[in-house]
Amino acid sequence: MLSKYLKTLACLGLALSLLTPLVQAQNADLAGIHYPASLKVEGTPLVLNGSGISYRAVAKIYTVALYVPKKGNTADAILSMVGPKQLRFVMLQGMRIDEIGKLITTGVENNSTRTQFYGLIPAIRKMGEQFSRIKRMAPGDTFAIEWVPNRGTIFFVNNQPAGLPIQEPDFFNSILRTWLGKNPPSQGLKEALLDYHAPPVLNALD
Repeated sequence: MLSKYLKTLACLGLALSLLTPLVQAQNADLAGIHYPASLKVEGTPLVLNGSGISYRAVAKIYTVALYVPKKGNTADAILSMVGPKQLRFVMLQGMRIDEIGKLITTGVENNSTRTQFYGLIPAIRKMGEQFSRIKRMAPGDTFAIEWVPNRGTIFFVNNQPAGLPIQEPDFFNSILRTWLGKNPPSQGLKEALLDYHAPPVLNALD
């Protein structure tokens, strides 16, 4: 009887060990949304650093992925990287664009000194002007925030620019701190954006 029980535990352990890589391999697929392992911004290849889901209570609001020139597992490493970067969102619920604007503004304020925040107010106003022309996003709509050196921060809605680049050099990293800073709206989402694991098959091909 004992030996049968031990065999059952051994089989269960083997099954769990086989399932673990599959869970990691699905990190780029969230709520039916697929994020590719890499993409290009202004001709520069970026890799998927991590991806996660934002919740309001138990409702899934949006998915978000972070693309950077090379993987980093700390906020400081990501923030200090040179080159293009992108935060890419897919809406899972209808959402007013000004809700995203308020989330970003609050995140910038919560993760900046008072002096830093006051210095970013002109950039925040430009963001608000661009958002005022969009109004509302529907489920399935995409929203991206992109940093391009020598150009600035660019907002995209369904792959179309919302306006001209905002050239304030610290603006993009200040936005990024909304999700990666010391006071993110979700610690779990922050950890997900810093922890993408490529599928074992892809690792073998590198």
